[in-house]
Amino acid sequence: MLKTFFITTLKLAIAVGLIAWLLQSGKLDFTLLVKLYDYPLAILTAVFLSLFNFWLISIRWRSILSARSSANIPIMGLLKITWIGQFFSSVLPGSMSGDLVKVLYVQKFDAKFSKKFVFASILIDRVMGLSGLILLVGLSSLFFSKHILSNAPLMKPLLNMNYVLATFVLLALGIFFFFHDFIRTTFVRAEGLFLPKFWKKIIILWDDLTSIRSRMIKALMIALVVQFTGVVIFWSVIQPFVEGHMDFLQALAFIPIGLMTLALPIAPSGLGVGHVIFDKLFSFSGIANGASLFNNYFVITLLVNIVGVIPYLLTKRKP
Repeated sequence: MLKTFFITTLKLAIAVGLIAWLLQSGKLDFTLLVKLYDYPLAILTAVFLSLFNFWLISIRWRSILSARSSANIPIMGLLKITWIGQFFSSVLPGSMSGDLVKVLYVQKFDAKFSKKFVFASILIDRVMGLSGLILLVGLSSLFFSKHILSNAPLMKPLLNMNYVLATFVLLALGIFFFFHDFIRTTFVRAEGLFLPKFWKKIIILWDDLTSIRSRMIKALMIALVVQFTGVVIFWSVIQPFVEGHMDFLQALAFIPIGLMTLALPIAPSGLGVGHVIFDKLFSFSGIANGASLFNNYFVITLLVNIVGVIPYLLTKRKP
């Protein structure tokens, strides 16, 4: 308990320290957030697309859960749980807090669901989401590199990193989908040499994963749409305030990478850390107010997530 309190206090201190530093250096301007209210359509677009993404994420998760259940899992029920998970991820310390809450709720749809399987389904869902994000930035960097570099030459190292990450993901997916039997054979041989209990669990997990390969492909396709929509949400609340020349294609090449870093368990909801990261990422495009731009996105998405308290209060969970 004391350790948790110390870690949470440390994270808050880091977040507050970073925000204070950004304010003192003039890199963070809260008046930009006030000006956003002059663009109600941008706010409505961000809110609507955020809920649309929750719906897509729920569909993706249901596809994975259905691999082990014959029960009719209602999409609206999963949508509520997804929103509740977002709420707890925003208000509780730790990036996994929302996932822990989701485990408790989803078991009511099928009594056969074990906590182990639900955790595994969430992990697979997250991996597919991350893979979709990396493939999105990799493909956009590849197809629009000439246009991006003509506007922002400093983005070349970032594009190169996108290529490396996308190549790694494609190789990993290729090995998983086309050489899964070879990998399993390797695990079986390792089981006969050392730590048999450990490798037996790995083999069982590997068999579970390979048995739902087709569902994982569907999850990956949905993830690409989710990540693209996430960039549109970000772009809708920053586009009126971008100080410099930057278009949507440039944003597509780096915003997903920035959003990925928000999952790092450094500060609550990426507070402060996200501001600093996006200040640097936007600077590659010659944009000086990146922290303030991210702040618009941060506040809008945080408010959408916090509204998840409503389905939480209205949803009954079996004790």
